[in-house]
Amino acid sequence: MTPIRGQVDLLLRSVRGGRHSADRLIQGLERLEWLIDRYMKRATTLLDVSRATTGKLKLVPEPVHLFMLTDEVVRGLAPLASYARSQMTVEVPETISGTWDRLALEQILENLISNAIKYGQGKPIHVSAEIQGEKVVIRVHDSGPGISEADQVRIFERFERAIDPSKQGIGFGVGLWIVRRLAEAMGGGIKVESTPDLGSTFIVTLQRDMTVAE
Repeated sequence: MTPIRGQVDLLLRSVRGGRHSADRLIQGLERLEWLIDRYMKRATTLLDVSRATTGKLKLVPEPVHLFMLTDEVVRGLAPLASYARSQMTVEVPETISGTWDRLALEQILENLISNAIKYGQGKPIHVSAEIQGEKVVIRVHDSGPGISEADQVRIFERFERAIDPSKQGIGFGVGLWIVRRLAEAMGGGIKVESTPDLGSTFIVTLQRDMTVAE
């Protein structure tokens, strides 16, 4: 729901500031409608994730162009990044594609990038990807407060989060648990490399074809 919230906030600030025109307002509402439609389509994936602990998670492999998907997610999160004053850069070769569950990969990217915006303290965020043999490695880097070594062990568990709740007014960290479950369901995995005060890099590794994942 993060991109929807960001788009609503952007529209409200524009209207309250008297900076809107009819055309811009229509464009903003059309963008909001598109985001809502996308989340309705994703409902099936979310329901499947709820079944992950019972081993009943079912995904649908299809050809996915990674650059286009990443660009779509980044554009969707742009209002939130703008509000946080975080500059996002993307370094994903246009030649990278694979066979994955599109909605699952979209959710992985959105969770990781939105977390980088939330915790990045307004500093730059970099999203990159590369091919390593038969695998694709995706990295989302922020320059925020970093994650302690002890927290790095537990943040991918259900209802865990890396930031002290007394300092950040956000909900439980179900997001990273979902990311881990989705990555594993596609035959991949996720890890984090982080140094306190120097930022964090979340690294997702996937087979280029999830149907032949090891």
